Amino acid sequence: MLKKINAAARLIGRYSSLFQCPVCGLAMEMNENRTLLCRNRHGFDTAKPGYISLLTKAVKSDYGKTMFEARNLVCRSGFFQPLIERIGWTILTNISGGGLEPITVLDAGCGEGSQLAQLAEVWKRETPAGFLGAGLDLSKEGVAIAAREYAGFIWCVGDLARSPFRDQSFDVILNVLSASNYGEFSRLLRKDGLLIKVIPGSEHLRQLRHVLYDRSPRQAYSNEKTRALFMQRFDMLDERQIRYDVTLQKELLEPLVRMTPLSWGARDEQIQQALRLTIREITADFTVLVGRAKVR
Repeated sequence: MLKKINAAARLIGRYSSLFQCPVCGLAMEMNENRTLLCRNRHGFDTAKPGYISLLTKAVKSDYGKTMFEARNLVCRSGFFQPLIERIGWTILTNISGGGLEPITVLDAGCGEGSQLAQLAEVWKRETPAGFLGAGLDLSKEGVAIAAREYAGFIWCVGDLARSPFRDQSFDVILNVLSASNYGEFSRLLRKDGLLIKVIPGSEHLRQLRHVLYDRSPRQAYSNEKTRALFMQRFDMLDERQIRYDVTLQKELLEPLVRMTPLSWGARDEQIQQALRLTIREITADFTVLVGRAKVR
């Protein structure tokens, strides 16, 4: 655990120029006590598991440890790999790498960190350019899993509405199946930086949706409002549907059910019915929106 906290503090300290104090907005530096500190003495300690919390007040997340552990299992099985490959290709073709500084990627709503880690693997496989990944999430439970499982990234507990990073700090912001704050995204992206937002398509997890919400309005899904809001604040560079069927191992059915908010509004008997099903394939359906901030 000591190695984790020391490694995390060193990495955060090396890239402390990315941070601004979430209380007063001043620049921050890491001191010898592994505390990220601004000139006004607002300090945030590196946690033993290898992450840093920059929340200024206690905030309750809707997502718990059980859900994040389930999502980590599903992600490690390769469920999201075709999506991650597409995101990696999008970054490679729109962002020039190869300079002295690594590409900087913020996963806004990183959860348990697996998607950012998988994206880094795609990047490293395709180019010698460096990759600096930072993950931000409101849930301490999710970020703690990320720090436990994936070394070499900056993991932060923080509020996206008051993100603890300086203006124009990132080349890419990744926002996968998570809430957005377009004002903060515009502030945090460098000139010509990319926002990549992933939203569920109408067929996403349709086999589960059918069981959990048969003949209910939640059986259907429309992302038109989300898409319209994206286009209000960002110029759309690309919009792509990624749809594929995943062969589902029996032991992954329960984690898949537990990881998705689809199960939150379902009755317990409907969840148990879904868990008793023999689902051999599950449909993954995503819309990938790629944009740059509008010039104002």
